[in-house]
Amino acid sequence: MPAKAKSAAQGVENPAQSAPRLVLDLPKTKLPVAVLLRELPLTRRVKVVDIGANPMAADAAHKPLLDLGACDVVGFEPQPVAFAELAKIKSDRETYLPYAVGDGRKRALRVYQDHGMTSFLPAYEAGQKAVAMRPWSGLLEEIEFDTKRLDDADLGAFDLLKIDVQGAENEVLAHAAKALAEATVVIVELRFFRLYEGEPMMGGVDSQLRAMGFELHKFLFTKTRSLRNSQNARLRHRYMRDQLIDGDAVYIKDISQIDSFSNAQLMHLSVLASAVFESHSLTLFCLDHLAARGAVPAHLPARYVDALPASMRIEGDTPQGNGG
Repeated sequence: MPAKAKSAAQGVENPAQSAPRLVLDLPKTKLPVAVLLRELPLTRRVKVVDIGANPMAADAAHKPLLDLGACDVVGFEPQPVAFAELAKIKSDRETYLPYAVGDGRKRALRVYQDHGMTSFLPAYEAGQKAVAMRPWSGLLEEIEFDTKRLDDADLGAFDLLKIDVQGAENEVLAHAAKALAEATVVIVELRFFRLYEGEPMMGGVDSQLRAMGFELHKFLFTKTRSLRNSQNARLRHRYMRDQLIDGDAVYIKDISQIDSFSNAQLMHLSVLASAVFESHSLTLFCLDHLAARGAVPAHLPARYVDALPASMRIEGDTPQGNGG
């Protein structure tokens, strides 16, 4: 282990020495993350902050952890209909607050015909004329809110920030530096084709996150649509989705600075990488550093690989080294 890494590791607090170890009663599962949840010396569940927790959207990426009872969620959803639905379906490990997160100013929330497109911003009508999307921008109502800065929300340490706020991403991030001090992952929707007037688009959000010490890791998915044309009625649109619209991107705290991560940050990042965005090499990267620090057993990376689907593994007893 290099001297620099040794020095950094010795200066990192081992949470297992300062708090009781978390013991989870896990349901039966084949997910590789179960190995981590059983063997890592975690002292608390992974904590997720979900901004724009609309239940009418697809299942959140952290749902596998929630189903295992391995994470706590604090969510913000200002839209009354969506908040009421969340209150009905939430589990004991979820807390939702009827606040809009932003810069602390009073803002008008625009509720559009498609509730999933609710935003502070006006719809960009010119863009809708170019892309074959179902109509969504009919304005149903405007609701005034006093927004809450994330730095003022007194959330405590958390690990993952999920943002789905339809154009207000940088407004949230600009007032979240203190709140994000311990977080290792941000999942955010990035826009490639303008849907709202004045939204920051992919480049603006990427620049903001990089300035805060987070780097783009991967996309969970991207959405595409066909462009409107005179032959639309003759075309099967699933073959014509040429225009990128948006997609959910995973940003992680800069791993070139891995020696500055605490053991707790490495453990929670390894769990998130395994169960939330399926970056198994990142999980192993974290486990290797934890093992080098003596924070986890040296056999844990191999145990994790044993738990991966057979299609992901090369059978044999000899590790394949550090290359590709």
